Amino acid sequence: MTLTTTGLFLIVCIGLGIWFKKDSSFRRREFLAVSLFWIFLVATPWGANGVQKVQDMLGNGVQSATQTVNSVSSK
Repeated sequence: MTLTTTGLFLIVCIGLGIWFKKDSSFRRREFLAVSLFWIFLVATPWGANGVQKVQDMLGNGVQSATQTVNSVSSK
């Protein structure tokens, strides 16, 4: 399984949405500022390298978990 940049971005957006929804002192300007920060972070070359590292890390974890489940269920 490969986690795309769009998928990672959606996961971050969902997490931010849940966090801001539960926060009683939620302000729209804060949400916009944090969202723009994440967009710019992913859109820069340095951010893209960081995203690639996270994708590799999560992809390896998912692959290991899938192999473990498959080996246990095949017995």
